[in-house]
Amino acid sequence: MRPPIRPDVPCLAAYPYVIVRVACPHCPNRTGSYRLARLAARLGPETPLEEVLRRIAFDCPWLDERHPRAKSQYVPKCKAHFPDLHALSPQPPDVPPGLMKLRVVQGGKA
Repeated sequence: MRPPIRPDVPCLAAYPYVIVRVACPHCPNRTGSYRLARLAARLGPETPLEEVLRRIAFDCPWLDERHPRAKSQYVPKCKAHFPDLHALSPQPPDVPPGLMKLRVVQGGKA
């Protein structure tokens, strides 16, 4: 089962970051980042996030639509999700925490 999507972010128009990152624990090569403006232009700003995930992971071998009879605990299911929506910080920055660069703090020990 996918991690639940936050109820305060129902669609792309309410997404808090400039970059939309997608990850999957089953598929290590299935991680990516997309510009929010390009996704909104292509899919529409009012597109629900579940629909965005479905369109991004349309070729996932573990989607439920591809295995309608294989509903058991032993068959992996698609777990594509937005990792930045599960961060603990209440006020998100413009860039997701995973893409921030290190910064030098002045006044440290030399």
